[in-house]
Amino acid sequence: MKRAFSRVWSFSPKQRHQILTGRIIERSSARSVAVLAAAGIGTSLGAYELIRTAKAGILDGPDDASRHNVQTDHKLTKRELRFLQFASVEFDDVIYMSPMDFIDSLTLDAPRERVYRRVLKDKDVTRILKKTPPFRSGSKHFFRTMDQNGLISYSEYIFLLTLLTKSKAAFRIAFLMFDEDDNGNIDRDEFMLIRSLTSSLRSTTRVQPSKASEDDEVQDSCHLDAADYHFAVSRIGADRLFTGSDSYAVMFTIARMFASKAATLSGTRLVHKSEEEVRKQDTTLLLHLFGLRGNATLSFDEFQQFYENLQEELMEIEFYEFARGKSTISPVDFARLILRYSIVNLDDYHKYLQRVQEKSADDEQGITLHQWATFSRFLNNLAEFQSAVRLYINSNVPVSEPEFARAVGCTIGKELDPVVVSMIFRIFDENNDGTLSYPEFLAVMSDRLHRGLRGRLEKPWGWKPFKNCIINEVSRA
Repeated sequence: MKRAFSRVWSFSPKQRHQILTGRIIERSSARSVAVLAAAGIGTSLGAYELIRTAKAGILDGPDDASRHNVQTDHKLTKRELRFLQFASVEFDDVIYMSPMDFIDSLTLDAPRERVYRRVLKDKDVTRILKKTPPFRSGSKHFFRTMDQNGLISYSEYIFLLTLLTKSKAAFRIAFLMFDEDDNGNIDRDEFMLIRSLTSSLRSTTRVQPSKASEDDEVQDSCHLDAADYHFAVSRIGADRLFTGSDSYAVMFTIARMFASKAATLSGTRLVHKSEEEVRKQDTTLLLHLFGLRGNATLSFDEFQQFYENLQEELMEIEFYEFARGKSTISPVDFARLILRYSIVNLDDYHKYLQRVQEKSADDEQGITLHQWATFSRFLNNLAEFQSAVRLYINSNVPVSEPEFARAVGCTIGKELDPVVVSMIFRIFDENNDGTLSYPEFLAVMSDRLHRGLRGRLEKPWGWKPFKNCIINEVSRA
């Protein structure tokens, strides 16, 4: 070995670099497995997850379930995919969102950079749920204040999305549906009914591996690292370790900890919660709405206050994101905000923005927070607005700015600001004739309201929508 290095060192620095690099490259393929194994000694869990993820991507292809490490017996829906894309927490093999994950899923195109989901233990969940404020301390900064300290289940995610797309009239109907005993209040048990509407999304990070590598991986899983040993000593006590009359009990305790970890890593957990047990799990929303003991109730006015705080919080976040530190949103940025979730192709998207830019002055007043709040309230009443202008929709008659403003005023009881109406017509007035077509406008606004998470049929009737409906249902069977 010394003779080989002395021979290499006799060359020039550049030649030494080339020789050493060449030898490293030649030996890299032969030693790749050994290098990965050695590097994973201190971080066995992290390396194991990364290798499994890489295997899933190579062997299974671009399958959504394997890519997101989730158990499913059906093709994932848009909402499930969005939830899995942003959810950053796992607890008891169930995937959860944090409060900030929920906000990010509605305001960002892609999740914040992370390696993999955080796997929480019982003590971690207890610690973060203790930070949940009571309902009387709720505000329009609730989700931002909670940040990563909370759990939001998939069923609660669907519930919150529903609140963001409903008008006050539709919200009251939803409240009456929750209030089973018709006493004017919702308690925890009644609210828990939403947990039974959708199943939890289970993680596959601890599922039994394939037969080809099962024995090797299980054997590797049976080793505890130094952190596990120190944890065992701290739980039992160093003074009792293998000493005294109960030494056998101590040894049995440690053996159980080894078996528990081996079973957990190999996918054969000693305790696996049922779906019913998962639905009873405390979450941030449950503790916030019904207290730590779960004995609080919510009246309609209180529940409506939570509904309004949620909508205002999201509206503020979106406004300040596009305002870019200013007090108003520019006309072009307002168009980007309107078209953010719309299902339009790239060419049409750029045509919209170009049309707005050509019709806007450089020093023109933008959209204020108050004006954006009014427009957001209009979006929540989009279904009522669509019913009000159904005659125009069916006849495909274009409307002018005054007619549009009056129709909005009849829907929400307050007309949109003329500045907002003018900008809407700049976006959708393709022919520059001072009118817009309701069908195109409503299609884009519906995408915006549901944030691109709801599919849209070309027609609400006919053979093709019926066939698509049958295909979707059969694929989930």
